[in-house]
Amino acid sequence: MTPLISQSQGDLTLVLAPELGGAIAALRWRGYDILRPLPEEGELRANLSGCFPLVPYSNRIAQGRFLFQGQQVTLKKNFGDHPHPLHGNGWLSAWELTAQTADTVTLSLHHAAEGASFEDWPWPFKATQVFVLTDSGLQITLSISNLAGQSVPAGLGFHPYFANAADCEVQFIAQKVWLNNDDSLPASEVTTPECWNYEVFRRPLPATVDNCFTQWSGSAVVRWPQRKIQARVSSPDARNAVFFTPVAGKNFVAIEPVTHINNAIHLFPVDGKDQAMNLLAPGESLSITMHIEVSDDE
Repeated sequence: MTPLISQSQGDLTLVLAPELGGAIAALRWRGYDILRPLPEEGELRANLSGCFPLVPYSNRIAQGRFLFQGQQVTLKKNFGDHPHPLHGNGWLSAWELTAQTADTVTLSLHHAAEGASFEDWPWPFKATQVFVLTDSGLQITLSISNLAGQSVPAGLGFHPYFANAADCEVQFIAQKVWLNNDDSLPASEVTTPECWNYEVFRRPLPATVDNCFTQWSGSAVVRWPQRKIQARVSSPDARNAVFFTPVAGKNFVAIEPVTHINNAIHLFPVDGKDQAMNLLAPGESLSITMHIEVSDDE
């Protein structure tokens, strides 16, 4: 079993797995799983956890190839035979515990971009996650600092998996969404269709959506009516959110605040606008904060 760090405040318990991609192994409120718990046995991967960081980019980069400032970049596959590298390398790396208090945990990752790691991302960076637990919620701030001697593209996000999708309802507002092509890449941005309109609480339908929503309001609510619990996920730094409902047997729903859309490096200039990746000068940093507030749903 991977080493775990556990903290509690009031009704909330947070369990972290630093060496497993800096992932959240559990987030429980009064003993009820808010995020999907990491399995207690069998294969352990960050994408089987409750949440993991997306750094230095979110979602897919087409075929792992792109041209940046005259440099041809080729990234290696990182998700089996899937042709597009996914979510950066933070979730596949061991993070280090660098600070801990009664309510705060800081994890750090240093990417040297040397040897085999060069094919994960060709520019060095330092990333940190700061987890702050209160008696009503969790705040996570994910940051990346450019350690390269040149300006580089960067993007951030979070991949929380909310537990027990079969028993939950979801509500969020996003004006538009990117439709994907047959290669799971965004092809056209449209007004959010009625079948994906969650402005009013509704049950998430399994295996119906794995798309990036834009002009997102910045918050979403997952509630479990039978248990009268709700969790509000929000980010002041993200105008985009990936919404993912897998096949029913997996029984989770993912709502992912992200700083840029899927495959953004092929679709937009690297200029930090709402859907684009950011351009970080040497020594410059980028951060994103996510809040998960849990309460009674009366």
